[in-house]
Amino acid sequence: MTQSRVFSLTRKIRFAHCDPAGILYFPHVFDFVNAAVEDWFETGLGMPFDAFHMEHGYGNPVVTTQCEFLRACRFGEQLTLELAPVRIGHSSIELRIAVKVGNEERMRLRHRTAMISMDSFRPMEIPEALRARAMAYLAPPADAPGGPLLPAWSGAPPPNAFRSRQLVRYAHCDPGGIVYFARFFGMFDAALEDWFSEGLGCPLGSDLVAKRRLRTPSLAIGCEFRRACRLGEQLDIDLWPTRLGRSSMQLALSGSVGNEERLRAVWTLCMVSGETWKAVPIADDLRARMERFAALRRNPPFI
Repeated sequence: MTQSRVFSLTRKIRFAHCDPAGILYFPHVFDFVNAAVEDWFETGLGMPFDAFHMEHGYGNPVVTTQCEFLRACRFGEQLTLELAPVRIGHSSIELRIAVKVGNEERMRLRHRTAMISMDSFRPMEIPEALRARAMAYLAPPADAPGGPLLPAWSGAPPPNAFRSRQLVRYAHCDPGGIVYFARFFGMFDAALEDWFSEGLGCPLGSDLVAKRRLRTPSLAIGCEFRRACRLGEQLDIDLWPTRLGRSSMQLALSGSVGNEERLRAVWTLCMVSGETWKAVPIADDLRARMERFAALRRNPPFI
């Protein structure tokens, strides 16, 4: 039996990749993921991504992605992204991506993309030559993760959800003329900051970080992209807690344009000391304010 291959990409964490805490700002993780996918197409599958897109008129939009953050990554460290497909469908590929520093796994991702025609923006069959080359990297069934990529909620966001309005700007868009998927995670972070400032009365910079000496690192995040967003649209991001633990919180986010839902996400964060980086309890005053935005009991957010 022929052993499957794993594609690897190495990237150094630069100063510009880091947040004010000196660790890798989590939206940049998805830039690295996209770089790994592009390089895999070029050197692994023999299809340079620019030719794939510009010459052949194919698109490869992200359908779902999720990441577990196992340990923080810091300025100057060298990341190795190990990529292998775990499922190759008619028009989609699901990838497993492990992010390591040395032999230590720091992040674990599942990432599913679709192949579409840029003329119709509809799914198309993966070309046979491309499929054959991708099959050489297919992970054994035992290594393929099971279960749904993301939890799903039933119905619309609760009426008491916090709303942050984000304008889709030129800098958010890719050569396909739609929002580049990694930019959504920066929008989510902006919505989180708006929630702390406007909803909780605790601005991240002046209060949570400067006075309380706290941080909110991500433990996991996953997103389902339902329909593309385009330049100039107003994206309303509704955010609400679905679980408040001792020191962690799980948030649901729903992005819509008008009354049409475009994406949904689930995000788990933890409250930690900015000095020791150990988990600390969510302060009682913040917990009480957070609970005002929680989903109503009679309309549970997840099924």
